[in-house]
Amino acid sequence: MSRLSPSARLVALMCAAEILCMAGFATYPALLPLLRADWRLSNSAAGFIGGVLFFGYVAAVPVLTSLTDRFDARRIYLGSCLLAASGSAVFALFAHGFVGALVAQALFGIGFAGIYMPGLKAMSDRIDEELQSRATALYTSLSGFGLAASYFLAGVVSAHASWRIAFALAAIGPVAAGVLAFFGLAPKAPKPAADRPGFFASFALVFRNKPALGYISGYVAHCWELYGSRAWMVAFLTFAAGSATGAGGAFDAPTLASIISLGGIASSIGCNECAKRFGRANLVTAIMATGFVFGVATGLSWQVSFVASVALLACYYATVMADSGALTAGTVAAAKPEQRGATLGVHSMLGFTAGLVAPTSFGIVLDLAGGAQSGRAWAASFAMLALPNLIAIGVLRHLAAPTPLLRTRFAATSVAAGVGRTARR
Repeated sequence: MSRLSPSARLVALMCAAEILCMAGFATYPALLPLLRADWRLSNSAAGFIGGVLFFGYVAAVPVLTSLTDRFDARRIYLGSCLLAASGSAVFALFAHGFVGALVAQALFGIGFAGIYMPGLKAMSDRIDEELQSRATALYTSLSGFGLAASYFLAGVVSAHASWRIAFALAAIGPVAAGVLAFFGLAPKAPKPAADRPGFFASFALVFRNKPALGYISGYVAHCWELYGSRAWMVAFLTFAAGSATGAGGAFDAPTLASIISLGGIASSIGCNECAKRFGRANLVTAIMATGFVFGVATGLSWQVSFVASVALLACYYATVMADSGALTAGTVAAAKPEQRGATLGVHSMLGFTAGLVAPTSFGIVLDLAGGAQSGRAWAASFAMLALPNLIAIGVLRHLAAPTPLLRTRFAATSVAAGVGRTARR
């Protein structure tokens, strides 16, 4: 067996580090029922604690990721690993109610903002160009294993020890990831750029990069569906089991949701591998169109059977995840090297903002359309969740396709080449 190249080893190391950094990502959601009861929190307060992680992420990610254009991404990544670990540690040691939990979750969110995309930037700066697309897909997709492990670790440890021990153990993950990156990532200064724009001007330039903006728009639709479906997956399965025929005996909705979630990892990696054959924009838009169909069908599946609901939800989630790696890889490829950090910052900020709003929007539509006991309400909510795909398809096809000028130049070049060959004959 041939040995792995240095670039391949680095990709494996950064994927392992990313999985470790996810250790504390789902600790609070997994323990929410227990903490809500112990601290006598209202549903609104408990939900706000969970949401502040994403607020911290969205606020910090454009700053921390864009700084990687000016400083070695390795430095941002290492400091952020310590910050994320401190968030879990603060929760374990000092959280005794709403305020302490709020501070701890915000710390983790800010720390994770300096881990996810800056880690991708640190990796992409150090690997061969031909490996970029595959490495990006692996990095973004394999983090799903870390998410699943976070739920599992929190549940097992809290059942046999205490929730504080669960948070304490979760803090070890980012520390271990930092150790891997410290020894595995050699320092690398950013490429000098005499004409580098200012900090705020760099963001304006990102919005002028039409191909990158096209993939970013697709990522916004992706995150809208991803976080909306994750938030309501268990609730929908519970409704479908009670409403559809053929539900059978007792079932474990969280376990089914975990299995469905893991299935999305393979679809994300596999579809990115097809990007070169079919064209990235063509592949992504085809996936989005398919996702819209599966999303609407999932909302109506309760009328058929519980098995149909599970199968269609699994297919829908697989299509939601299928374009994840391809979209981020497209943004990386479209970004100018000296603006890659700022581009990934905008990519992640807008995507996670959509992910922050989607679960609430799903719930609002569910309430307005008749409530959680109404099948029509679930159908309306899933249709709302899938609808941005149609918008993103139009934007992506318009922005990521070659401009007419480029097509004209390409045609002129082809004609000239043909005339030249004829003359030589």
